[in-house]
Amino acid sequence: MRALLAGLFTFGGVLYCVSVVFHYYPDGFGPPWLMGLFFALAMLVLGGISMFLFNRRWQRPSFSNQSVEERVAEMEREGLLISESFEAKRAFQVEEFEDEGAHYFIELADQSVLYLNGQYLYDYDPIIDDPEFNQARAFPCSQFTVRRHKKGGHVVSMTCGGVVLPPECVTPPFNRKDLKRGLVPEDGQILRDKSYEDLKKELLKEGKTG
Repeated sequence: MRALLAGLFTFGGVLYCVSVVFHYYPDGFGPPWLMGLFFALAMLVLGGISMFLFNRRWQRPSFSNQSVEERVAEMEREGLLISESFEAKRAFQVEEFEDEGAHYFIELADQSVLYLNGQYLYDYDPIIDDPEFNQARAFPCSQFTVRRHKKGGHVVSMTCGGVVLPPECVTPPFNRKDLKRGLVPEDGQILRDKSYEDLKKELLKEGKTG
């Protein structure tokens, strides 16, 4: 689907360029070879833009000579990573409000609840609509390790293991009142003051509006 959209975007953009050029220059603005070069460059530029618009963020081309694994290994050697391992029992998902990344509340083995949120979680979601990149769900799962940057606090990588724990449900997104009242946890926060069931019931509550 994304490949089709990218092709339509590029084709439509070239047609738009053609219409603009011939609107302002009915007789052309130069010899045929110059016109051809202009439209070829337009197609290349539009094709490049479509790669970024219609590829998933984690599949966009990297201009670094290092792979993700190499960068993670380098940061580990430099002591820049903090690793935390977890054992999980079950999880539920919160619907995204905009494009802030996936939200999960995960019940851990000690009954506490881990909250994870971020676009890095897209890497582990199932993909079923793109034959080129289709993948099974990898997270939430019963055992996983999260590696965060020691200074920035952001997730650098995550290793999934054990068995996959498909979300029990998807609750409505956080609303503005939740944000104003500080009820939305920070990524990586472990909650001990509310149980997993209480959190799920609260977010599934009917009539929850923004």
